[in-house]
Amino acid sequence: MFNKSWVNLNRATKEYMEAAWDFVKIVENNENYPLKIICLCKNCWNFYHQSIDDVYEHLVIKGIDPTYHVWVHHGEQPFEKQLDSELDAGDAFNLYMAGHVDSVNNDISVGCGDGLEKEFDKNLEDVETPLYTWCGKYTRLSAIVVLYKLKNLNGWIDTSFNDLLEILHDMLLENNVLLNSMYSAKRFL
Repeated sequence: MFNKSWVNLNRATKEYMEAAWDFVKIVENNENYPLKIICLCKNCWNFYHQSIDDVYEHLVIKGIDPTYHVWVHHGEQPFEKQLDSELDAGDAFNLYMAGHVDSVNNDISVGCGDGLEKEFDKNLEDVETPLYTWCGKYTRLSAIVVLYKLKNLNGWIDTSFNDLLEILHDMLLENNVLLNSMYSAKRFL
């Protein structure tokens, strides 16, 4: 696990600059990234491979992507699930229900009832369903969120994003659960 205390320092300080350089050197030495590493700055958002010097420059000038907490693209292992899944699901369902309560009358939205619980179970399943058999990196939800983020960052029109989803769906293993249209992605999210 990386020491991440430096990411909240002022980027103009010597401590930040030294820690950023140490970080890129550690990643450079990782045999998975021999020539270029994925840049984790605010502008690159873990999508672009850059030289070590460029990544360092981006970190100092632009800063690190604030949404990147578990540095899986740089060798950090994702968290292991440590909490009781029943407790997690119950807490998540309570939050989900809260989003469907009419704040004026404190009533559940019209037409929800048992359907809301089934909808929640389906959404929870999507969070845990691997993108395809043996895929440990992406789930159905995480894959579409990453792709939709890429669409928005690059200003893609819906038609080009739809084409990308269709092509990726065809490229992946036959039993993949990636959504294959912009319409289904919007409904899903």
